[in-house]
Amino acid sequence: MGWKMSVNNVRDMIDLDRYPVDRLDSEEGQVFLESCREKLIEDGAVVLNGFLKPWAVDKVIADVEAKLEDTFYCSNEHNAYLIDDDPAYPEDHPRNRKVYSDKGILASDQISKDNLLRQVYDWEEVRRFIALLMGSEMVYPFADPLASVNVNINDEGRQLGWHYDNAKFVTTMMLRPAEVGGVYEYVPWTRSEENQNFEELGKILDGESDRVKELKQGVGAFVLFKGKYTVHRVTPVEGDPRLVAILSYAPEPGKMLTEETRRLFYGRTE
Repeated sequence: MGWKMSVNNVRDMIDLDRYPVDRLDSEEGQVFLESCREKLIEDGAVVLNGFLKPWAVDKVIADVEAKLEDTFYCSNEHNAYLIDDDPAYPEDHPRNRKVYSDKGILASDQISKDNLLRQVYDWEEVRRFIALLMGSEMVYPFADPLASVNVNINDEGRQLGWHYDNAKFVTTMMLRPAEVGGVYEYVPWTRSEENQNFEELGKILDGESDRVKELKQGVGAFVLFKGKYTVHRVTPVEGDPRLVAILSYAPEPGKMLTEETRRLFYGRTE
């Protein structure tokens, strides 16, 4: 018998004693929300360790592991901006310099309809929490059939090279850290709209920056990360795979990926 959607089920799987996302209008909720805002302003990231309870994480992983044979793997060289090179700069300039990424992904249509991740993703209280952190009225589920709830699989040797995100923010759920490696490294607020800060980016790409930090995430951690202005990477994994759920939201209803993006990320367009 499938796991049926209900608010009570969602409440059971999230540690609401520590993280009162269901009562943000209360005094307790306001204090919690303000502390998250301060972390986001200071560091570009909010990490809520143990947000998803251990039993719920186990259920999610069991479902994901049953689908691992369907994983789509992609590897490519890219610059930190994940866009075409700028011919105004030489090939070895930080703007154009190449790094390497290699990952596996399960698309939304490969995640079971009764997977607990979907209940967290769809819960209005979680979406309202994210929206308030981002200064919006509400965020909305992706309408794209492949992109709303994904799981990234980084197994032996796989990594993500240094890059900026194109999205305003990314929300993730740590399901299983890597046995060795798989470290999420980042440099808070590396660039701004006014200054690309190529000098610092060059130091980071050369392994010479003293600003690199590690984003520590335990099992069940909920993370909201503003990667558009913060360059980041995941170091190569050794041993058991690193499993991370990606929960994608949009500022307005009906958000879809382009066919080109679907083909790049999932190896197909539908």
